[in-house]
Amino acid sequence: MSTSGLVIDKKDGKMSIRIEQDQTACEACAARVFCSKSSCEDANMILADRPDIHIGDHVQIEESKNILIKTSLVAYGIPLLFFVTGALLGQFLPETRIPSELLQFACGCIGLLIGGFLGRWIALRISKRIENYIGIKVNK
Repeated sequence: MSTSGLVIDKKDGKMSIRIEQDQTACEACAARVFCSKSSCEDANMILADRPDIHIGDHVQIEESKNILIKTSLVAYGIPLLFFVTGALLGQFLPETRIPSELLQFACGCIGLLIGGFLGRWIALRISKRIENYIGIKVNK
């Protein structure tokens, strides 16, 4: 998947690229509610500076190594796996006056929280090395 962008700033070893994308994709995105952008026009990407790219250059940005699939698995797969595991392990709890289904659900929710924190930690580690997954070409 590739998109185009415009280099708008370079400082402190980083370059800021304004993404020039189709606004309908941003407006239809299900995660837009959680997005840190105030509007779809605020799509910027900050990457490590490269000497062959200058302010005002139009660039083609392309994801590689299936980073979109990997991050989706981290964001959704790990919490789901922990929820299911917690719910299954909840059936081995000793009998109490609380219904066993409710205990299984509570164990699943605890697993979901643990999986969410683990997924967030992994996603933050990936985001610190995002340059390994993004290719940039200058449009001539």
